[in-house]
Amino acid sequence: MKIMEFINAHREDEDYCECLIHPDGEVDEPLPSHIGRLIEIAGEDSATLNGQMEKNMEPLFWMVEYTGCMSVWQTRVVAPTQPTQVQEDVLEMLYDAAFLSPKYLYEKPDAAYAESVGKARKAIEEKRRQKEE
Repeated sequence: MKIMEFINAHREDEDYCECLIHPDGEVDEPLPSHIGRLIEIAGEDSATLNGQMEKNMEPLFWMVEYTGCMSVWQTRVVAPTQPTQVQEDVLEMLYDAAFLSPKYLYEKPDAAYAESVGKARKAIEEKRRQKEE
């Protein structure tokens, strides 16, 4: 949904700022959960993604990097290493609408996550190609 639709739909909610912001600025409800919805957006089954994720990595940060989506709560935002300008603009709109706490925590995965996701994308694509042959 568009950001203004989200703001209008949740203006009266008590805990209204849980959402995912896609790279194109669309806003999604994180149902069944942030990680669950990110897995759906990724378009791969969870076993495939878990098999590619390095064991020392936090799944939320890895999935945010994999999908390029921002994961947003009222007090915390986890953004990909390279968020789009549209995502930053939508986040600012949420802040201006008082959906975010004044001093919310803004986090990004480090370079190791970007590297891990890059390797995972290649491995998943290679497996897909092998199945097609």
